[in-house]
Amino acid sequence: MARADGLRKLAEVVQGRVVFPSDLDYDRERLIWNARFETRPLGVVKVASSEDVRRVIGFARQHDVRVVARNGGHSFGGYSTGDGVIVVDVSRLTDVEVSEDRSRVHLGAGATVLPTYQALWPHKLAITAGTCPTVGITGLTAGGGLGVLGRLYGLTCDSLTHVEIVDADGELLHAGEDRNPDLFWALRGGGGGNFGVVVSQTFRLVPVDMPFTHSTIAFPWQRAARVVTAWQEWAHGVPGELWSALMLETQAPEAGPSALIEAVYAGDPARVGGFVDELAAAVGTAPSEVKSSTSEFVTVPTDFYCKGLRPEECHTEDLFPGGKLPRSAYYAKSDIATGPWPSAGIEALVAAVEERQRDPLLTPTDFDPHTDAGKILIEIADGAVGSVATDATAFPHRDALFVLQIASRWRKTGSQEVAAANMSWAGELYSEVEPYRSGSAYLGYIDPELEDWEQAYYGANLARLRQIKAQYDPDNFFRFARSIPPA
Repeated sequence: MARADGLRKLAEVVQGRVVFPSDLDYDRERLIWNARFETRPLGVVKVASSEDVRRVIGFARQHDVRVVARNGGHSFGGYSTGDGVIVVDVSRLTDVEVSEDRSRVHLGAGATVLPTYQALWPHKLAITAGTCPTVGITGLTAGGGLGVLGRLYGLTCDSLTHVEIVDADGELLHAGEDRNPDLFWALRGGGGGNFGVVVSQTFRLVPVDMPFTHSTIAFPWQRAARVVTAWQEWAHGVPGELWSALMLETQAPEAGPSALIEAVYAGDPARVGGFVDELAAAVGTAPSEVKSSTSEFVTVPTDFYCKGLRPEECHTEDLFPGGKLPRSAYYAKSDIATGPWPSAGIEALVAAVEERQRDPLLTPTDFDPHTDAGKILIEIADGAVGSVATDATAFPHRDALFVLQIASRWRKTGSQEVAAANMSWAGELYSEVEPYRSGSAYLGYIDPELEDWEQAYYGANLARLRQIKAQYDPDNFFRFARSIPPA
């Protein structure tokens, strides 16, 4: 009762809005992107300012309630929500301010990928970020930040120059190279929700005024193992302007699995055909289909996820009125590879996809690729990502060649049997390929079931992160199942 009364008093003093469990829109506001997690927070505070965040933290301390920050709500592990917590929803903090010299942009903590690209496009500039249009920039930065510009310009966290953050005492801090430098170091790849609630970020801008060519290159499934082997060498050997990712994915039962490469080239479109020919020669088989289109950079995330949708539809269903991006349950394991995988490891990946394709529980007759697929996603992560020292930021994996994700997706209405089968498929495959994995994992794909997660995510930077946690949050106010413990 005391907490409920306190929450009502909080609602009277914040500029934003408190969503209570009794409100008609609570069941929408409590949801996150991953339908695997269904929780009931004490309330959702849609903050309008840093002062709102300070008041929420004061309330939470007074009533011993855990605080969870949320922007895009894309935490793979469901850590942007929780039962009985106060969710600090920063989605209203959407300011975009480009500096006079056009070298930097100041973003409110509610910035997400596609609206940010769209706001910066009149300047023909961008931040180096991801492709999923609804992912929050704050969470992307906290996990490192892979994306199509990564080989050219580095991770999202590498472009960060300044942060405003409310700490565990409810104080607004500024973090940069010259103010709270240890905290600034930790906020670049040190994980979301560990050190406070971010209210704004400033990034260096990069030019994107060249043409961008997006290609999808499909190969016959019978050559899938050879495609992976060839892609590992080809993706690393082509110029840094060419980003790519390889996908082995289940399809409808009558279609069989697919082997597909997505590529984005920043530069002269006439060069793309030559790169595709080099890949085909390495595979030893012509692609079964190649589709390419050249456009402006701002259309890249739209092409990946929102082609054919109106702007108001390019949102996750259930979370936004009118959103048409499917919302499903999701589970993923990851590995950060520092060199090419051997043929035995690749064959295990191919065999696992084939096994799932044959399983009627995981690949039903009414298969929907948005809600029923199993996928191996391998994304190139070299180039400028590796030009930064291991200890220059909290993100330690600077010797990466690519990031591998083993992902299961199932319907939000799926049975416990279906959920268990999907998680088993990913988990068993992850165990099977243990001899070929590096032991490192990508924090942006945070995994609640991962063992030895502290070393896998943070490596040699863990000790310093724990010391910084002890300095800025000594009583572990910001905590969850995969948060950094104080030293």
